[in-house]
Amino acid sequence: MSSPLDLGRFVQRRQLRGYEQDLARATYAYGVDLRRFQWLSHSLAAQTAMRALELRWSTHATKLMTAGDLQYPEGAESLPILQELIQIAELLHAGLPGIRFVSAKGRASGMWPLVAPLANSRGGDAWLVLDHDGLQAEAPAVRAFFLAQGLAHLQCGHGGLFMAHLMSARDRVTHGLVRAALRSWSQVAVFSADRAGLLAAGALEPALQALDPRGRPQPDWLPSFSPRPERERALREFERSRVVARIRSQQRHRREQISPEEIVAALEAGESTDAAAQPADAPAAEVPADAWPLARCDQRLTTRLRLL
Repeated sequence: MSSPLDLGRFVQRRQLRGYEQDLARATYAYGVDLRRFQWLSHSLAAQTAMRALELRWSTHATKLMTAGDLQYPEGAESLPILQELIQIAELLHAGLPGIRFVSAKGRASGMWPLVAPLANSRGGDAWLVLDHDGLQAEAPAVRAFFLAQGLAHLQCGHGGLFMAHLMSARDRVTHGLVRAALRSWSQVAVFSADRAGLLAAGALEPALQALDPRGRPQPDWLPSFSPRPERERALREFERSRVVARIRSQQRHRREQISPEEIVAALEAGESTDAAAQPADAPAAEVPADAWPLARCDQRLTTRLRLL
């Protein structure tokens, strides 16, 4: 008897998806961040320690669901934010993880931020934990920033970083050791996620507003990221990059395109669609000649952080 499963094709598709994700995150992410987490995912010594935490994660995740801290998305009220998440995933060319919502009990515990990306160190079993009510209270552009941050953390392999901090938080000594051991990765991880957030927010101002922690839950177990002034400066530089200019040019082009329904309606009314398709005062949807290459943003950030 022959098995209906084609292992060779499965492995091939998995490798192809991995290659696609490598290309997708390389278009916006901080190069030092990608290289460090690539080493972490392939290091035997690091994997031994991370695996010890991962073995406890399955049991802990089950407890979070059965205790009522987290819940599956249900009802029509969850659809708008899920649709936003799908649109942002398409923008970043990222895969969609498993979605969990923070319950009222979970919010009262103060254990969860607005968005918490969780996965093992190899990027598998990925969860994106969302505080639905907290996110709905944010402005749309700020909410898009947080959602893109979470997806980018998972896309860039940071899920294991969050999982390690969460799993070690119950023991003060262990948590201190994990925080110290992973500080080099925590320091650079946030820059890639912030860049993705800026792309989704569509403007610099809401992205800077999202970096203000006041009035937003900040659990103690979260990784120690780089300070806010450095993150703001990095965002201002990335705002001048060709990546941002190209993405916004594409988004502007899509908004200006006429839908087939509008074209049919105009033809039936005997009107010309040329004027609507090419408005006289429309800005030129081009990448400025003085836009920065991504490598320049990376180089300036690396110099300020004094990294090799």
